[in-house]
Amino acid sequence: MLPNMSKTLQIEVDPKLCAGQERVILGELPYAELKQIQQDIDPSSSPIKVDLMFSRVGKFVVLTGRISSNLVLQCAACLELTDFAVDIDVNLAVINNEELVSLLPDGYEPYLFEGDRLIMSELVESEVVLVLPSIARHDVCPTQLPKSSTSKDFMLEPEVKKNPFEALESLKLK
Repeated sequence: MLPNMSKTLQIEVDPKLCAGQERVILGELPYAELKQIQQDIDPSSSPIKVDLMFSRVGKFVVLTGRISSNLVLQCAACLELTDFAVDIDVNLAVINNEELVSLLPDGYEPYLFEGDRLIMSELVESEVVLVLPSIARHDVCPTQLPKSSTSKDFMLEPEVKKNPFEALESLKLK
């Protein structure tokens, strides 16, 4: 194995060449370099740590390893910050032809990209997007959530329904 370390993940790689060299990609993706998920996480989030290795399984280029971080998200209920641990076991078959999906080796998920070069930061963010909750929430919010309107004049009045036969009643009395 020929380990080639990269501090930044803002790199383009040739997956076939990397697989032939069994290249290792070690690095971090800090908040400032995020493109896809930056608006979904708080700037106080830890950098996304990556330890990945390219290799081959049969004719396929595969990428295995780990992506981890402790991201900080905003709770949708109380609007306070909440921690979200990311720990992804990566087993990807890197392909640039959709027709190959049905031929992938067992245990590998497809990662489809265009062209001959792969941008590592995009791959990493794409994997993190898959584990982010659609609505971030605490298990139990640290602050008491309001059970009614914040206005002190707020009163829930019961809806008064009109009797549909009221008009008939007036005709009957005549």
